[in-house]
Amino acid sequence: MDYRQKITGTRHRLSSVDEIRDVVEETESNRGRVIQSAAVRRLQQKTQVYPLETNAGVRSRLTHSLEVQQTGRYISRTILKQLTETKQLKKLGLEGIESAFINLVEMSCLLHDVGNPPFGHFGEATISRWLQQNARKMHGAAAQNTLPSHLFDDVLLPDLCEFEGNAQGLRIIHSLQDLNLTHSQLAAAMKYTRPPYQPRPAETDAFAYRKKKPGFFYTEEALVKTIWQQLDIAEDCRFPLVYIMEAADDIAYCIADLEDAVDKNILSYQELQQNLRLIWSELSENKSSYLTDMMDDAIRKTELHLTTKRQAQEFIMRLRTRLVRDLVDYAAKRYIDQHEAVFNGTLDEPLIDGNSHQHLALQTLKDVTVRFVFSSPEKETPELRGYSALVGLLEFYRPLLELKRRKLEEIILHDSQYDFLEQRLWHRLPGKYRAAYSLAVEQIDNSYNTQEKTDLEWYYRARLLIDYISGMTDNFVVAEYQGLSGI
Repeated sequence: MDYRQKITGTRHRLSSVDEIRDVVEETESNRGRVIQSAAVRRLQQKTQVYPLETNAGVRSRLTHSLEVQQTGRYISRTILKQLTETKQLKKLGLEGIESAFINLVEMSCLLHDVGNPPFGHFGEATISRWLQQNARKMHGAAAQNTLPSHLFDDVLLPDLCEFEGNAQGLRIIHSLQDLNLTHSQLAAAMKYTRPPYQPRPAETDAFAYRKKKPGFFYTEEALVKTIWQQLDIAEDCRFPLVYIMEAADDIAYCIADLEDAVDKNILSYQELQQNLRLIWSELSENKSSYLTDMMDDAIRKTELHLTTKRQAQEFIMRLRTRLVRDLVDYAAKRYIDQHEAVFNGTLDEPLIDGNSHQHLALQTLKDVTVRFVFSSPEKETPELRGYSALVGLLEFYRPLLELKRRKLEEIILHDSQYDFLEQRLWHRLPGKYRAAYSLAVEQIDNSYNTQEKTDLEWYYRARLLIDYISGMTDNFVVAEYQGLSGI
């Protein structure tokens, strides 16, 4: 194992900086590009759990991502400390590039949610459902009902009809925002290893975990293959640092979602404890007291004179401190114990695996959130508003996807006013996204037949609309829908 094969300074295109920089400096450059990107800034107004939240103390996608970044740094430093103590750094090619290792993990943590649409997973399902119901009809109208190619039926349509935030994240940072990050940084942000048109594998498949969701769209498939080649990653395998980012995300959000539920008075102190004990008992089958021992210790240290809500907050703080420390140690130990499989990207499970007390503890926190928080009116009512706004906006822009290609070209090249509605809709799309569409269409080469070229153009047009809608913040979706509908 040689980490200098994986942690490199290569980029999709040459950097504008003239001098030669070492790999640590290249990862510092990644850091600057990521932190200053519009994609990260938009996270401050995107849903973590509670849509359209006005309480600044409740987590947004940005504050959640910052917590994941810190946890990822904690895990990375723990791993490097253990490798230093066992004198393995030099042998693994990590000596002198420890900062690069940490930088890559931190920035992948900060980027891990940039592809999430407005209203989170609910927004993903809404966009997917609308396309599943309408994409073929709109394509038929634009193509004058000519028979679509096999490329469209087998690849392009399935690719459009399963919107996935992880895949959209890669598209944003590379194809839309054009951050020109190093191949290592891009690879560190890719949790899954299949495109949407490949079916989800059976649970018994050797790649079942790595392929449970799409990790990239057809538009980024060539990029992914380049990354695999540049970093010596076997096809369908992960980059090693992805496992750290994933563990950091799992650790951060499980506890945070319950803390926010207490802050919003969805769960009381007594209900929180009762539900945690109930679910832990079910999952552990009363064979372990791992989580309940931590809870009891946190309760003993919680000040009794505090108000009930303050007691709940202090209880969570103490539970979090103990649990995070233990989960980080466990994730770091698993990384090293499974080092060869992690390095090669063949480990087909998370670092915090299903056979451990630590995994059961995380699952308990998740299950309590799903059962007793996610079904609350505080979450579901704003999501219904979000559904109306998202579907309403998609329908507003539908004429662009039903327009014949020749007429769209007249709007693009000559600003034709014959199709006055479509012209105005086209003008509202961001210039950067329109440029990405035009570049993609220009690059359709003669290896495709006439029908495939027609289908590809429409696919890139649909992707353009998805890019625009999915990139909006929660509040902007609602405001834009109200503005265009006159409500």
